[in-house]
Amino acid sequence: MDNILCWNVRGLNMKDKQLRVRKFILSHQAKLFSLLETRVKTPKLGDLYLNVCPGWCFTTNLSQHKNGRIVVGWDPISFDVDVKFMSSQMVHCFVTSKPAGHTFWCSFIYGHSDKKDREALWKDLSHLATSISMAWVIMGDFNAIMAIEDRVGSLVKWGEIQPMRSCMSSCNLAEVKTMERHFTWTNKQDGAARVFTRIDRILANSQWEDIFTTAEATYFPEEEFDHCPMIMSCYRVAHQKKPFRFYNMWVTSEHFIPTIQANWSKPVHGCHMFRVVRRLKWIKADLKLLNKNGFSSVEADNIKTHNDLVLAQNALHGAPMDSVLASVEKAANEAYRTAHHNYLSFLQQTAKLQWLQLGNEAFFT
Repeated sequence: MDNILCWNVRGLNMKDKQLRVRKFILSHQAKLFSLLETRVKTPKLGDLYLNVCPGWCFTTNLSQHKNGRIVVGWDPISFDVDVKFMSSQMVHCFVTSKPAGHTFWCSFIYGHSDKKDREALWKDLSHLATSISMAWVIMGDFNAIMAIEDRVGSLVKWGEIQPMRSCMSSCNLAEVKTMERHFTWTNKQDGAARVFTRIDRILANSQWEDIFTTAEATYFPEEEFDHCPMIMSCYRVAHQKKPFRFYNMWVTSEHFIPTIQANWSKPVHGCHMFRVVRRLKWIKADLKLLNKNGFSSVEADNIKTHNDLVLAQNALHGAPMDSVLASVEKAANEAYRTAHHNYLSFLQQTAKLQWLQLGNEAFFT
């Protein structure tokens, strides 16, 4: 999926500033963006659109606030954007990424600077969360922090942190993995008056994290601006069907032989080869289930049974004549031997597979 940009540009009426933003958008291949605190009024919106990304689609929340707080633009070749909700602090969209057709919800945020005014934002986000079951990403300048370490140079009070934390908790949101800078805004003052804070963020729900597992947010240098531009890069991992592999450790299971016998004795009509193939497919499905239920964590089982054995032996050494402890130690020893045998068998087979795939050079270079 193409990159998504969100940036508080703090005024975008001057043409030279518009061209600098255009250059950044093009150089980072952002095909969907949100520009915050533009302060562009209706008569100048046309010039903004032509100077930043001519031929793209745009929308703004100017109808919700006189100062033109949020502008959203997108390349129609890369994205379809359907605006579903708009307020003075948010533009909420349903986005389709082309050409693959991946769909998700995206909310662009510019929170009010006043704590009381931001209450409407937390309320709107909480309300949206109750009706969203798909992937959802929220990005923007919240004008709020959620941790003590999110600001240096100025005292942080608990009352500043709690509202955003509560909202994230009720909406089941988490931060997208971030790269580069921690602080996203500075007042650019000198000496002890300098303040750094983290008020620009990209958040997402668990459905987003499940689909876009490689999503990353990068904060770039602010340069002459006071906010760092945020670029979110992500792509959907193509899930390839894994080939079936038979693991020798399965034969140690008491369910292995009955599984084979049950499937091989099922009646199948057709030629000899068709009957063999059909039964092998049934066996493969049941062996996958057997692996999931009993062999999906062979390394963890090896560690656990070893620890259990050590504990049992220590207890037995403390009371050598205790028959109950002796029985426990014997059972623990047998469990560890089985688990360790399965683990070694698994390692041997995976090592052979790596050898076949990579050859000698992978091991000796």
